[in-house]
Amino acid sequence: MHSKDFGIIAFEVHFPRYYIAQTDLEVADECIGKYTKGLEQEALGLCSVEEDICSICLTVVSNLVSRLNLDLRDVGFLEVGTETLIDKSKSTKTVLMQLFENCGNLDVEGVDVKNACFGGTAALFHALNWLESSAWDGRLALVVAADIAVYGTKATRPTGGAGAVAMLLGPNAPLVIDPGLASTVSVISQSHPAQAADGLGHPIDFVCFHSPFTRLVRKAFGWLALDDVRRATCVSNGEGCNGIGQNDTNRLDAAVVDSISRLVQPDSPTLDIRETDSICMKATADLFTDRVEPGLVFARQVGNMYTASLYTCLVSLLLSTPESRLRGRRVLLYSYGSGLASAMFSLRIHQTRTLSDLCYSADSEAPKDDRTVNPIFNRLLTQRTRLDIKNFEKLLADRSTLHNAAPFKPTHRPEGLFPGSYFLDVVDEQHRRTYKQVPSCQP
Repeated sequence: MHSKDFGIIAFEVHFPRYYIAQTDLEVADECIGKYTKGLEQEALGLCSVEEDICSICLTVVSNLVSRLNLDLRDVGFLEVGTETLIDKSKSTKTVLMQLFENCGNLDVEGVDVKNACFGGTAALFHALNWLESSAWDGRLALVVAADIAVYGTKATRPTGGAGAVAMLLGPNAPLVIDPGLASTVSVISQSHPAQAADGLGHPIDFVCFHSPFTRLVRKAFGWLALDDVRRATCVSNGEGCNGIGQNDTNRLDAAVVDSISRLVQPDSPTLDIRETDSICMKATADLFTDRVEPGLVFARQVGNMYTASLYTCLVSLLLSTPESRLRGRRVLLYSYGSGLASAMFSLRIHQTRTLSDLCYSADSEAPKDDRTVNPIFNRLLTQRTRLDIKNFEKLLADRSTLHNAAPFKPTHRPEGLFPGSYFLDVVDEQHRRTYKQVPSCQP
């Protein structure tokens, strides 16, 4: 009989060392406040020519293995969700297999999954299916979600970003994925993806969203609260609702209901999306701060990481919230990928299993205003290299010009790489890429 409680045992997060402040982009683009207030973004992470999708995946998996002292012979499934392609035939997973060579483990299921920002979630579901199947041989599963998002116009480039998340899955996990299909939504629509988020079950305590930019997350949460009020068969007791608009006693929050209920009455005037957004965001502002905001540290500071976006939000939530508030709680996760696929699923945080291996010190009781106590937040907030607009634009130009160059050897820039990072060393005449690793002891 299989063990129960399959879920996530540990995370690792990697993001670029280079970044530009959104305030600097606003000055350059002559639109003060548009990116920091309009999009609610603080910084944008970006990779130099030395980092590509393979290198950031190598880095995040290597860091996870090193931190956990993981024996890769214990991994039987490896899948990568990404829409950042180098080779149209070969999976990024194939490149990651070089990490398995020393231990002699070449029997590893999985390939890459591509469907815009949804690929990481599809890979996660595939890993869970393998763990719960008759094919499971008792080993662990490893899922990587990673992307480099670069946009070419001034109007879109503030919504870029880059990052990678590695997730180790297995039985008796501290983060248990709730079994069973509750809702998977595929919507044919040209409007914003917040509308594809309707439909879920179970009261929840925290919410993590796919996060192209923070403002869109705020809107999506407001729409879920609207859906909560609309679905309630009896507003007075909240029966039939999905839990977004509920307070700590699992009853519909009266303040939210009072503010939103006029939108769902039969005689309510028809409002456009912008007006509805405004009403719902205002009504849910306090709930957003409590249930969603803790998961947005990476999203604000790094930007849109495509497939990795949702899972960096989950890591941010775990690192920003005291253990006493996490134990026994349920987290709702919403994944969206253009093209169009979306899914809502939930996980529960186990009452007693250790959380300390999840991502450095998830059980830290450090004050919220002292995030640098955690090593990964310290790296994010104090150890990155800030670019000015001139060097930012040069970096983007270099990535565009050299994207398909061969043979080619990038200029090594250690100030743009964290210790332990993999980087592209050379591309030969046949476009074969060779990678090296920065020493972990580099300052």
